Amino acid sequence: MATFTTGHIALANTNMNASYRPVLIDFHGYEGEDFRHFLEILESYFAINNITQEPRKLTILKAQLRGAAKVYYEKEILKRIPGVKYDNATELLTNHYITPELIQSYELEFNEMYQGEQEHPQIFLARLREAADLAGITQEPVIEKQFKDYARLD
Repeated sequence: MATFTTGHIALANTNMNASYRPVLIDFHGYEGEDFRHFLEILESYFAINNITQEPRKLTILKAQLRGAAKVYYEKEILKRIPGVKYDNATELLTNHYITPELIQSYELEFNEMYQGEQEHPQIFLARLREAADLAGITQEPVIEKQFKDYARLD
């Protein structure tokens, strides 16, 4: 017979989860913003809300663009391609905002990463993997070398 220890059991509140909607963020096109992060949140929103129609996706994309990004979309993309499709618009925005200089800055940050004094090695490795992804570093040996060189495995 199985025995169970007594203690607190937390159950998910199904009423709250049923109405969960991810929060959309705006994209301004400022330095330090990563369009890929914005796009990832946007795509999650579409998936959770079962938004599959091209015109609706394009409308939501446009609604979340602000400042310089909105100007670029309206004055450059729509001017050149008046009937632009969602996939084409996101590709053009990605090419415009994910520049070689941005990737290079992520590479530099990756190369300067080290494990914090109170940081668990697994957390450091997770940070390295995320930084490598942002920098476009796909070779596992590069990540492993950075981990071995800067991890505190005492």
